[in-house]
Amino acid sequence: MHFGIIGCGTVAQIMHIPYLAEITDAELYALVDPAKDRAQELAQRYNISHVYTEHEQLLSNHADDLDAVAVLTPSHAHADVVVDTLEAGINTIVEKPIAVTHADATRMVEAERQSDATAMVAYMKRYDPSYEQATTVIDDLTQLDLITAYDVDPDHQRIINEVYEIVEGSPPEEFIKESVAKRQTDIKQAIETDDETLIEAYNFQLEHVCHDINALRGLFGEVKSIEYVDVFANGRYATAHLLYENDTRCILKTGDSDRKQFKEFIRVDTPDATVTVDFSNPFIKNTPTELRINEGIEEFSETVHTPAYDESFKREIEYFIDCINGDAEIRTSLSEARDDLAIIIDLFQTYHSEQST
Repeated sequence: MHFGIIGCGTVAQIMHIPYLAEITDAELYALVDPAKDRAQELAQRYNISHVYTEHEQLLSNHADDLDAVAVLTPSHAHADVVVDTLEAGINTIVEKPIAVTHADATRMVEAERQSDATAMVAYMKRYDPSYEQATTVIDDLTQLDLITAYDVDPDHQRIINEVYEIVEGSPPEEFIKESVAKRQTDIKQAIETDDETLIEAYNFQLEHVCHDINALRGLFGEVKSIEYVDVFANGRYATAHLLYENDTRCILKTGDSDRKQFKEFIRVDTPDATVTVDFSNPFIKNTPTELRINEGIEEFSETVHTPAYDESFKREIEYFIDCINGDAEIRTSLSEARDDLAIIIDLFQTYHSEQST
């Protein structure tokens, strides 16, 4: 199966390209990146024949040769690429978040509806073995008292610099200027404000909290309402109270720290137990997520499950290939990702509205 990679940044280099190189059913066929020197170096490293600086060049020359593409550009650039690949009938996996604006997300959803191609969003946590086991455990619980989702990012770049040799590349200055300008315009349009603190907060939290919103969706379904939102510490931290089905309440805590320590979990409290999905740092491989189950009231026991050491990024790619082959159903769809984006936008608009009154 011929794969094209569109966008050769950090996640592409650490996750998608190496894992596709390992998967026997996949062949790395082409790379696209505005930094031609970066794409050329990676092509040489992985013995990839075709290199382009624009996705239109790839489609013009090889649309009939490609079975699938991974769209790994910045999120504000997803829509134009995904619409074109789906219109060309190419199976497409796109990184999260799906977009910066709801309008761009809708463009992709509509393109998928009019295409025969398979489309999927790369929410890797949904393919984590411990997370998958947690869905079964939580489904069997009869009463959920409280959900807590905690996700305060460490300084990932420090860890990446220590562990990986990233090919930086030199995209044209004009390309960078246009990209930055588009992102700023899209953010202002999405959350309908010129408040610089909120713009910076959304810029970070969008890429960050989309993981949590989708992981919570996979476990608990749709958000019925947003009860409370606070954004503080110059936009670096946010908390929210979300209401799910059966009036189950979730406290969401999210932020950005300078620490190296990684801590991200989803915990469910019941009358006599807690169930915790304790996620591992995705940039430190072979460190599996743990599923912790504590049971009892006066006396208690703890069971820790690590179902597999398989990497969730690789598992999501393998699952995508299964979907293309008709062996699985899409789990993380474009329309679902658009709904996630709508919730994140609503969080910021709710906060902005409350502060304005």
